[in-house]
Amino acid sequence: MSEEAKPGIQESEKDAAVVSIGSKAASAAIPAMAPSKGKVKLPSKLGELQQRFGALGLQQRLIVLAALFLFIAVLVFVSISGRSRDDYRVLFSSINERDGAAIVAALQQMNVPYKFTEGGAAILVPESSVYETRLRLAGQGLPKAGNVGFELLENQKMGTSQFVEQVNYQRGLEGELARSISSLAQVKSARVMLAIPKQTAFMREQEKPTASVVVTMHPGRFLDAQQVAAITNLVGSSVPNLGPANVTIVDAEGSLLAPNAQRLMGLDSNQLKYVAELEGALSKRVQAILEPVTGKENVRAQVTVDMDFGELERTEETFGRNSPPNQSSIRSQQTNEAATPGSAAAGVPGALTNQPPGGGQAPINAAGGAAAGPQNLNAPPSSSSSTASNIKKDSTINYELDRAIQRIKSEKGQVRRVSAGVVVNYKQPTGVDKDGKPLKPVPYNAKELDQINNLARDAVGFNERRGDSVSVANIPFKVEADVEPPFYKQAGVIELSKEFFKFAIILGSLGIIFFGVVKPLLFPKKMDEALEEQRIEEEFDEKMKAEMAQMDPKARDKRRMEMELLKERQRIAEEEERARLEEERAKLEEDRKRADEEKKQEYDELLKYAQEFVEENPKVVSSIFKEWLADDAEKTNTANAAAAAAG
Repeated sequence: MSEEAKPGIQESEKDAAVVSIGSKAASAAIPAMAPSKGKVKLPSKLGELQQRFGALGLQQRLIVLAALFLFIAVLVFVSISGRSRDDYRVLFSSINERDGAAIVAALQQMNVPYKFTEGGAAILVPESSVYETRLRLAGQGLPKAGNVGFELLENQKMGTSQFVEQVNYQRGLEGELARSISSLAQVKSARVMLAIPKQTAFMREQEKPTASVVVTMHPGRFLDAQQVAAITNLVGSSVPNLGPANVTIVDAEGSLLAPNAQRLMGLDSNQLKYVAELEGALSKRVQAILEPVTGKENVRAQVTVDMDFGELERTEETFGRNSPPNQSSIRSQQTNEAATPGSAAAGVPGALTNQPPGGGQAPINAAGGAAAGPQNLNAPPSSSSSTASNIKKDSTINYELDRAIQRIKSEKGQVRRVSAGVVVNYKQPTGVDKDGKPLKPVPYNAKELDQINNLARDAVGFNERRGDSVSVANIPFKVEADVEPPFYKQAGVIELSKEFFKFAIILGSLGIIFFGVVKPLLFPKKMDEALEEQRIEEEFDEKMKAEMAQMDPKARDKRRMEMELLKERQRIAEEEERARLEEERAKLEEDRKRADEEKKQEYDELLKYAQEFVEENPKVVSSIFKEWLADDAEKTNTANAAAAAAG
């Protein structure tokens, strides 16, 4: 059945367009069957411009060429004035002589042109090769920045003495320290010099090494106290037995950064900062309490504080009295008592007395028995004797002592004296004078000044025993005239004016070229045909009148009749041409309508035939769709296979 249907469709396709079944195909068929308007092939803008330029007269062509030349000259002038005199850019700047000589030699070998700035501070190369040249020089190790590090030890020669090795090691250490210091953002370059004494075992006290550092800052940069201390500790920790105390840091201007000169003179930056902050706080306090009274910007105050940052530590030991009426307690007591017997001298001085004593006599043999007293054995036997004794007593008593130990440490940062100076402007009275002008400022009276003085004293913490002083002066302030320079003399206005003038020249030239040359050529002004014809007729009539004024009367009448006859013929010809054009336009409109109706009718018939065919032969239509889908699938598989093979 499908085979029989195909010939029918093919026969119908001979006299009709191909019919696509489906909503999208049907919607696409409607505009396909619609009449398409013929496209008019217009000349390109370049060709049109060439035609219009060819239609110009010689004088107009010269004007156009002069305008274009002027525009190009303005562009060249602005481009040249906007850039520098040459296209050279800085390759390296602020390099030493050794690196500069090596860089110049390398540039000559690479055939790269170069220049020097005034003074030779920088090397310039063409702008297009700046980065390439830097990379190529970096591959050669240039510039070396003047600092040699530990790579100096890599090329040691055989037979090098110990002294040379020590010197090379010291040079490498200096270079490494200089590189480390130069890595700081504020430091442009650094130079380190080490003085390392020779160590010996024959000296008990060895000399300690010292270091000196010279730093060069970037413009507008500086090192604060913490960064200076960091550099000091860095250098002091890198050399054995050096220590931060033996490191001296100097900047390029010769200012001593470390050790701290203020600390050497007994001053400390933190102490000075604290004093400045205290003085500023007291000054603000005085102004804050007086401004509501005097008005804003009508009072000035300066406070000077004398601080004592010394530290005093004292130890006192006192003992109490034990004498009455103070009670005393015995801690320990010791008493020693000794008695020794002794004989008294008797007899007549002489030989008898010096004789040795006689035989001993027992007390029992003596007369008087036990009742008798002791005898002097050294005395002569016939003499009587008497006895005596020596007694010694020692007594030691230890009492408890009343002892007090007191340690006194004064506070750091005590205020010795406060001095304040306050200047108050005249007060401005309210109201106006007879002329309607504001009243002149008047001074404060004595009572008001006393009140202001008391307020200032209370604000700074006045202490009379400490020797503080507060001085208040009522003086009119001098009003300074505003000397702001004119607008055209301010910084940056001249440069801005130059840039604005350049852009104004460019815009003006573009406007002249566009409105005077380009626009008339590309977009000529369209004039009304009637007005143009009237203008031509008027010009023609004026010319004819001038010619006829020079003729004799008979020739003039004849010429006038010829002109009227010519005008009448022209009018008749124009009316006939107009009527012909109207007929052609009407005929074209009828043909277009007839063609539209025929195409529409043909489309309706084809659509009706397709609908009837689908209703009568659904199997044929389904087989057609299957063939279409199979073809699409085959094309897709072929494309995928080709892509896979290519991948």
